[in-house]
Amino acid sequence: MTHRDMFQGIKVLAVARQIAAPFATYQLAMHGAEVLTIDNPKEIDSMRLVTGAGNGLPRHAMSHSFLAQAANKKSMQLDLSKPKGQEIFRRLAAESDIVVENLVAGGMAKYGLGYDDLKSINPSLIYCSVTGYGQTGPASRRAAIDGAVQAASGLMSLSGTKETGPMKVGFLMADYATGYAAALAIVSALYFRKVTGEGQYIDCAMLDTAMTMAGADVCEAATTGKYKPLRGNGDGRYVSNVFQCKDGLLSVAATTESRRQRFWKAIERTDIPLDPRFCNQEVVFKNYPALHVEIEATLAGKTALEWEEIISDAGVAAMAVRDLHQAISNPQIEHRGLMHRFAHDEELGYSICVPKAPYQLSKSGAHIHSPPPRVGQHTDEILVRLGFGASEIAELHKTGIVQALPK
Repeated sequence: MTHRDMFQGIKVLAVARQIAAPFATYQLAMHGAEVLTIDNPKEIDSMRLVTGAGNGLPRHAMSHSFLAQAANKKSMQLDLSKPKGQEIFRRLAAESDIVVENLVAGGMAKYGLGYDDLKSINPSLIYCSVTGYGQTGPASRRAAIDGAVQAASGLMSLSGTKETGPMKVGFLMADYATGYAAALAIVSALYFRKVTGEGQYIDCAMLDTAMTMAGADVCEAATTGKYKPLRGNGDGRYVSNVFQCKDGLLSVAATTESRRQRFWKAIERTDIPLDPRFCNQEVVFKNYPALHVEIEATLAGKTALEWEEIISDAGVAAMAVRDLHQAISNPQIEHRGLMHRFAHDEELGYSICVPKAPYQLSKSGAHIHSPPPRVGQHTDEILVRLGFGASEIAELHKTGIVQALPK
């Protein structure tokens, strides 16, 4: 085994659409697992068609929402609603280590492809279902999307301000976090199988995951019956907020007394904690708007990037608020090699660039070796591997079991 193939030989069969489940299998694909995604010939993953700022990508069913978690994977079109499609899926499941699906609760079982159906032909199978609200409970069959889950989890009650009201996080936090949760569960099940030889079923819910993302706040609310809602960028308890500088915004988090002392010294305002309005936390909370004005008046003398260097060097967390273009080109991100850029794709008109794993392992690091697949790109290749002949494959196309979508 080399440092690049921790999951070499592991086969993942995915009926995974949208974000969470595909993001989970992406984590495995970056470590060498063969991930085969099953696309519906009649209705492909809507994430392939999301309209964005990148002109032309959705036209090729290669939207940014798909590209971000599809590298290293294979795509096969297979109609699971038809008996022949189900038969082929069972043959694939028989040779697979992991099945990941995110249909509505009970959706796979309807086709005779649930965990109980497949474990009889593959007892060591690990089967992971990813849904909005889990496989059980009164909301288990409800449709879910990231924004709805953020609302249900209480996370929106923590964001926004009194003026804006509750606001969701500006990216698909619940989806991506659930992808990581599902990947961790799958890896845990793989280790369990290595020890015991037994497969198992995983029920992973976006709502459960979203609530764990705010663990401290959930704990406070459940324990004391109280919590601090609608905090915006800061709630006045500490010097922790976003401040306007000469050019740009700066996020500062001086959340302990020692850090606040270093902060005052770094911005040359050691007079502030001596002011009766700001001399202790109780009065700071009452007079926070005035404190904010004092800090911004001082920070107005330099740019956010200049203050970032000065305050960070003083041992206080401070970072200029960057847009995505600035974040991608940040020397720290470039040094870490987080982004992977493929060769220019003439058909798409872009050089696809995707984020890799957010961690680095010294002996078994994640890597990317192939670009996101076109719809059904590997269909015939997989059928040949399963032993289908040319005439049989032609018949499967003719009958629509693996029918390709029109260009």
